[in-house]
Amino acid sequence: MKNKMSEIKQRNNYIFGLSDLALLITTACWGLNFVITKVAAGNDPEQFRIFIFNLIRFPIAALMLFITAYFKGEDMMIKWKYLRQIAMLSFIGIFVYQAFYMVGQTMTDAANLGIIYSFSPLLILLMGVLWKIDKPNIFTYAGVFLGVLGLIITAYKNGSFVVDTGSLLFFIAIICWAYYSAFSKPVLDKYPPVITTAWVMLFGSLFQLPFAIYQLPKQSWTVLSGMNIFYVIISAFLSLYTGYTLFYWAISKIGPTKAGIYTNLTPIFTLIFASLIRNETIPVIKIAGLAVIIIGIFLTKIRPGKVVAEA
Repeated sequence: MKNKMSEIKQRNNYIFGLSDLALLITTACWGLNFVITKVAAGNDPEQFRIFIFNLIRFPIAALMLFITAYFKGEDMMIKWKYLRQIAMLSFIGIFVYQAFYMVGQTMTDAANLGIIYSFSPLLILLMGVLWKIDKPNIFTYAGVFLGVLGLIITAYKNGSFVVDTGSLLFFIAIICWAYYSAFSKPVLDKYPPVITTAWVMLFGSLFQLPFAIYQLPKQSWTVLSGMNIFYVIISAFLSLYTGYTLFYWAISKIGPTKAGIYTNLTPIFTLIFASLIRNETIPVIKIAGLAVIIIGIFLTKIRPGKVVAEA
């Protein structure tokens, strides 16, 4: 008889898959969107007012998602119980997030924004654990904290961090985003990501409608830049249609905490696209921060091995 411990098999401990690719595409789309929004939305005559910008791109994304669901043969109707949850997700994670984010970013500097943004995965982790939505392992905890450290390194500037009104508003926005990420999991367990995202975008459009109407008289249509019109379409397709759908799909596969750690790559992609589009430079310290973030992501992919003994 063979010794029970003579042969040991261990599961694959280190897994990368389609969810990781989806999240890389998502964060690239969102990183590009930050650059696009900075160029296309604002108070200059050739720019879109922010809520008008959103009211154009959100319905476009919702329409594309419903069309996609239709051709996939999916049932687009959702039970009232889950529709209320989606409405709440949209209100907090789309409407309130957008409002506090857009106002907050104008009232503080980029270094502060980067540091605050780094707390997003940590907040997702805390919400997931407290409300028993997610069950992270020790490597996930380590990866999240390394991600926070990495993004703080990339945001380091002149050795200071100022807590001002803009920082507080932006932190509220990040709490809203964490809620949106963590509490989407119960809905995604019942409905496909395309359907869920479509309804989220539809509700997001409705919530922003009154503010877009308020900004309508201030919008200069005749002097809008042709490039900005192009940007709003690109934003609808890449950031909303592609990015949000892939993010929800990844959450449905690996959970909100592991998906959330990838959001630390969004500011990195923003730097890359800002360099390509706006000729901004990327300091060496930000490259070092990226390396730490990547190590953190690798840690979240480690699965504690289970030893199996054979007779």
